[in-house]
Amino acid sequence: MRTKGTLGFLKDFVSSGKVGPEIPLSDFSADEIEEGKGLAILAYIPILCFIPFIQGKKTNRFAYEHGKQGVLLFLFEVVALLGALFWKAALFLASVAALVGIIYVLQGKNWKLPVIGDLGDKLEMTEQEQE
Repeated sequence: MRTKGTLGFLKDFVSSGKVGPEIPLSDFSADEIEEGKGLAILAYIPILCFIPFIQGKKTNRFAYEHGKQGVLLFLFEVVALLGALFWKAALFLASVAALVGIIYVLQGKNWKLPVIGDLGDKLEMTEQEQE
């Protein structure tokens, strides 16, 4: 049943307990869960995720299970961040190259971009394509 409101879709999942596949709680004792909650919370905080991953393996399986997920989530975040930074740097360099190219055009000079200029030389059109 769908509830009304901005976050109604979250209430549907939480109330029915269908957020995702779960490890059966029967695998952990109630004491182990209670003792591991604080450490398990750290699993979802970047950089701190390594604490339950390393420490939990020795002391608390509940925290360790969350630590494994936290480390993988952290690695995914790092890859996403590096990818975003790479594309921003590439767009910045392309913009600078375009600006320099415009300046050379206004000065009436011919300029060859490094790497791109060499690739452009390979795009020669044949006489048949020009017609």
